[in-house]
Amino acid sequence: MYYKFSIFVILAFLVSSCGSNKVLGVRDFSVKNIERIELDDQAFEITFEVNALDHNTQLEYLYFDNQKSAVVNYSENKFSAKFAPSKINSEDRILSVNRAEEAKNTLPQLPVKPPLEIEKSEALLSYIIESEIKYKVLDLKKRVVNIP
Repeated sequence: MYYKFSIFVILAFLVSSCGSNKVLGVRDFSVKNIERIELDDQAFEITFEVNALDHNTQLEYLYFDNQKSAVVNYSENKFSAKFAPSKINSEDRILSVNRAEEAKNTLPQLPVKPPLEIEKSEALLSYIIESEIKYKVLDLKKRVVNIP
């Protein structure tokens, strides 16, 4: 009788301890040194630094001026997102019989409404923490606002 009971207790203990080893305290990260860098042909890039980025956190997209761009990590704790001008039917398109010349045309970014309302001077950073999408408002005047 004691033998069956002890096996039951051991099995119950093993099953209850097989839960996920989730990290309970996910640290929030801070964003600093936000810059808008003008590139050629009216394109621009927004760069920023992130400190204390948890390994469970993945930066996804940056929304700015009705555009959406993927966030790219170009060095340790430094990220950027490039934006092209919104010229769908512009006069500077290359129209040629040669496909190689036409391939030089940049694809336009269609207007994208951000998931949250932001001001003209703000950008919205979307990121994922343990499969949950969160947002952080970045003010290009160096102020950062968290949105749960």
